Amino acid sequence: MKQNNNIDNLFENLKDEWDIETPQEGHENRFLEKLQTQKKVVSIHKKKSNNFPWKLLTVAASIAVLFIVGFQFLNTESVIEQQVAEEPTQIEKTEFYFASLINEEVEKIKAESTPETKQIIADAMLQLKKLEKDHEKLEEDLANEGNSKQILHAMIINYQTRINLLQDVLTQIEEIKQFKTTQDENQII
Repeated sequence: MKQNNNIDNLFENLKDEWDIETPQEGHENRFLEKLQTQKKVVSIHKKKSNNFPWKLLTVAASIAVLFIVGFQFLNTESVIEQQVAEEPTQIEKTEFYFASLINEEVEKIKAESTPETKQIIADAMLQLKKLEKDHEKLEEDLANEGNSKQILHAMIINYQTRINLLQDVLTQIEEIKQFKTTQDENQII
Protein backbone atom coordinates (compact mmCIF):
# COMPACT_ATOMS: atom_id res chain seq x y z
CA MET A 1 0.00 0.00 0.00
CA LYS A 2 2.82 2.36 0.91
CA GLN A 3 4.54 1.61 -2.40
CA ASN A 4 1.32 2.35 -4.28
CA ASN A 5 1.21 5.79 -2.65
CA ASN A 6 4.80 6.43 -3.75
CA ILE A 7 3.91 5.69 -7.38
CA ASP A 8 0.84 7.89 -7.18
CA ASN A 9 2.93 10.71 -5.68
CA LEU A 10 5.54 10.31 -8.43
CA PHE A 11 2.95 10.67 -11.18
CA GLU A 12 1.33 13.56 -9.38
CA ASN A 13 4.68 15.42 -9.15
CA LEU A 14 5.53 14.78 -12.85
CA LYS A 15 2.08 15.67 -14.13
CA ASP A 16 3.03 18.84 -15.99
CA GLU A 17 6.43 17.64 -17.19
CA TRP A 18 5.32 15.00 -19.72
CA ASP A 19 6.28 15.61 -23.35
CA ILE A 20 3.05 15.04 -25.22
CA GLU A 21 3.70 17.00 -28.38
CA THR A 22 4.21 15.29 -31.73
CA PRO A 23 7.70 15.52 -33.20
CA GLN A 24 8.36 17.73 -36.18
CA GLU A 25 7.99 16.28 -39.64
CA GLY A 26 11.11 14.36 -40.76
CA HIS A 27 12.11 13.60 -37.17
CA GLU A 28 12.37 9.88 -37.89
CA ASN A 29 14.62 10.41 -40.92
CA ARG A 30 16.93 12.74 -38.96
CA PHE A 31 17.12 10.20 -36.17
CA LEU A 32 17.99 7.39 -38.59
CA GLU A 33 20.70 9.55 -40.24
CA LYS A 34 22.30 10.16 -36.86
CA LEU A 35 22.27 6.42 -36.18
CA GLN A 36 23.83 5.68 -39.56
CA THR A 37 26.63 8.14 -38.96
CA GLN A 38 27.42 6.27 -35.78
CA LYS A 39 27.26 3.01 -37.86
CA LYS A 40 25.38 1.19 -35.18
CA VAL A 41 22.16 0.60 -37.08
CA VAL A 42 21.54 -0.25 -40.69
CA SER A 43 18.93 1.89 -42.37
CA ILE A 44 15.32 1.09 -41.84
CA HIS A 45 12.94 2.02 -44.58
CA LYS A 46 9.38 2.39 -43.62
CA LYS A 47 7.35 0.39 -46.03
CA LYS A 48 3.92 1.38 -46.98
CA SER A 49 2.00 -1.77 -46.36
CA ASN A 50 -1.05 -2.64 -48.27
CA ASN A 51 -2.92 -4.85 -45.81
CA PHE A 52 -5.81 -5.69 -48.11
CA PRO A 53 -4.10 -8.58 -50.00
CA TRP A 54 -2.83 -10.07 -46.74
CA LYS A 55 -6.23 -9.87 -45.12
CA LEU A 56 -7.76 -11.48 -48.18
CA LEU A 57 -5.15 -14.26 -48.13
CA THR A 58 -5.68 -14.95 -44.42
CA VAL A 59 -9.44 -15.16 -44.90
CA ALA A 60 -8.97 -17.49 -47.88
CA ALA A 61 -6.50 -19.63 -45.92
CA SER A 62 -8.93 -19.85 -42.98
CA ILE A 63 -11.74 -20.95 -45.28
CA ALA A 64 -9.44 -23.53 -46.91
CA VAL A 65 -8.46 -24.92 -43.49
CA LEU A 66 -12.12 -25.18 -42.50
CA PHE A 67 -12.93 -27.05 -45.73
CA ILE A 68 -10.01 -29.44 -45.22
CA VAL A 69 -10.96 -30.14 -41.60
CA GLY A 70 -14.58 -30.67 -42.60
CA PHE A 71 -13.60 -32.95 -45.46
CA GLN A 72 -11.33 -34.99 -43.20
CA PHE A 73 -14.11 -35.32 -40.64
CA LEU A 74 -16.59 -36.49 -43.25
CA ASN A 75 -13.97 -38.66 -44.95
CA THR A 76 -13.28 -40.49 -41.66
CA GLU A 77 -16.60 -42.29 -42.01
CA SER A 78 -15.72 -43.48 -45.51
CA VAL A 79 -12.30 -44.70 -44.28
CA ILE A 80 -14.00 -46.73 -41.56
CA GLU A 81 -16.45 -48.12 -44.12
CA GLN A 82 -13.53 -49.02 -46.38
CA GLN A 83 -11.74 -50.84 -43.54
CA VAL A 84 -14.91 -52.75 -42.73
CA ALA A 85 -15.26 -53.58 -46.43
CA GLU A 86 -11.68 -54.91 -46.53
CA GLU A 87 -12.13 -57.09 -43.45
CA PRO A 88 -14.77 -59.36 -45.02
CA THR A 89 -12.11 -60.55 -47.45
CA GLN A 90 -10.01 -61.62 -44.48
CA ILE A 91 -13.06 -63.16 -42.84
CA GLU A 92 -13.92 -64.95 -46.08
CA LYS A 93 -10.39 -66.36 -46.32
CA THR A 94 -10.61 -67.61 -42.74
CA GLU A 95 -14.05 -69.11 -43.35
CA PHE A 96 -12.81 -70.80 -46.51
CA TYR A 97 -9.87 -72.29 -44.62
CA PHE A 98 -12.02 -73.66 -41.78
CA ALA A 99 -14.76 -74.86 -44.15
CA SER A 100 -12.23 -76.80 -46.23
CA LEU A 101 -10.83 -78.44 -43.08
CA ILE A 102 -14.33 -79.37 -41.95
CA ASN A 103 -15.20 -80.78 -45.37
CA GLU A 104 -12.02 -82.89 -45.37
CA GLU A 105 -12.89 -84.30 -41.95
CA VAL A 106 -16.49 -85.04 -43.01
CA GLU A 107 -15.22 -86.89 -46.10
CA LYS A 108 -12.86 -88.94 -43.94
CA ILE A 109 -15.73 -89.84 -41.61
CA LYS A 110 -18.04 -90.80 -44.47
CA ALA A 111 -15.30 -93.01 -45.93
CA GLU A 112 -15.06 -94.86 -42.60
CA SER A 113 -18.79 -95.54 -42.39
CA THR A 114 -19.61 -99.11 -41.35
CA PRO A 115 -22.59 -100.67 -39.59
CA GLU A 116 -20.68 -100.39 -36.27
CA THR A 117 -19.89 -96.66 -36.76
CA LYS A 118 -23.18 -95.65 -38.36
CA GLN A 119 -24.76 -94.38 -35.12
CA ILE A 120 -21.67 -92.38 -34.07
CA ILE A 121 -21.50 -90.75 -37.50
CA ALA A 122 -25.22 -89.91 -37.45
CA ASP A 123 -24.87 -88.29 -34.00
CA ALA A 124 -21.82 -86.35 -35.16
CA MET A 125 -23.66 -85.05 -38.24
CA LEU A 126 -26.58 -83.96 -36.06
CA GLN A 127 -24.22 -82.05 -33.73
CA LEU A 128 -22.44 -80.60 -36.78
CA LYS A 129 -25.75 -79.26 -38.15
CA LYS A 130 -26.51 -77.60 -34.80
CA LEU A 131 -23.11 -75.92 -34.82
CA GLU A 132 -23.66 -74.80 -38.43
CA LYS A 133 -26.98 -73.19 -37.43
CA ASP A 134 -25.19 -71.40 -34.59
CA HIS A 135 -22.60 -70.22 -37.09
CA GLU A 136 -25.31 -68.90 -39.43
CA LYS A 137 -26.79 -66.93 -36.52
CA LEU A 138 -23.35 -65.47 -35.78
CA GLU A 139 -23.02 -64.45 -39.44
CA GLU A 140 -26.38 -62.66 -39.22
CA ASP A 141 -25.24 -60.90 -36.03
CA LEU A 142 -22.04 -59.87 -37.77
CA ALA A 143 -23.99 -58.44 -40.71
CA ASN A 144 -26.43 -56.58 -38.42
CA GLU A 145 -24.11 -55.32 -35.69
CA GLY A 146 -20.98 -54.73 -37.72
CA ASN A 147 -17.48 -56.02 -37.20
CA SER A 148 -17.52 -57.04 -33.56
CA LYS A 149 -14.46 -58.78 -32.17
CA GLN A 150 -16.67 -60.86 -29.90
CA ILE A 151 -18.72 -62.15 -32.82
CA LEU A 152 -15.61 -62.96 -34.85
CA HIS A 153 -14.10 -64.74 -31.86
CA ALA A 154 -17.31 -66.75 -31.38
CA MET A 155 -17.25 -67.70 -35.07
CA ILE A 156 -13.69 -68.99 -34.79
CA ILE A 157 -14.55 -70.98 -31.67
CA ASN A 158 -17.53 -72.45 -33.55
CA TYR A 159 -15.25 -73.61 -36.36
CA GLN A 160 -12.75 -75.05 -33.90
CA THR A 161 -15.52 -76.87 -32.05
CA ARG A 162 -16.75 -78.44 -35.29
CA ILE A 163 -13.24 -79.54 -36.24
CA ASN A 164 -12.64 -80.97 -32.75
CA LEU A 165 -15.97 -82.82 -32.91
CA LEU A 166 -15.06 -84.40 -36.24
CA GLN A 167 -11.59 -85.34 -35.04
CA ASP A 168 -13.08 -86.95 -31.93
CA VAL A 169 -15.45 -88.96 -34.14
CA LEU A 170 -12.53 -90.11 -36.27
CA THR A 171 -10.68 -91.14 -33.11
CA GLN A 172 -13.74 -93.11 -31.93
CA ILE A 173 -14.04 -94.77 -35.34
CA GLU A 174 -10.38 -95.79 -35.17
CA GLU A 175 -10.91 -97.22 -31.67
CA ILE A 176 -13.94 -99.20 -32.90
CA LYS A 177 -11.92 -100.51 -35.85
CA GLN A 178 -9.07 -101.56 -33.54
CA PHE A 179 -11.52 -103.18 -31.12
CA LYS A 180 -13.16 -105.07 -33.98
CA THR A 181 -9.77 -106.17 -35.34
CA THR A 182 -8.71 -107.36 -31.89
CA GLN A 183 -12.02 -109.13 -31.39
CA ASP A 184 -11.76 -110.82 -34.83
CA GLU A 185 -8.23 -111.96 -34.04
CA ASN A 186 -9.38 -113.45 -30.74
CA GLN A 187 -12.19 -115.34 -32.49
CA ILE A 188 -9.79 -116.78 -35.08
CA ILE A 189 -7.47 -118.18 -32.44
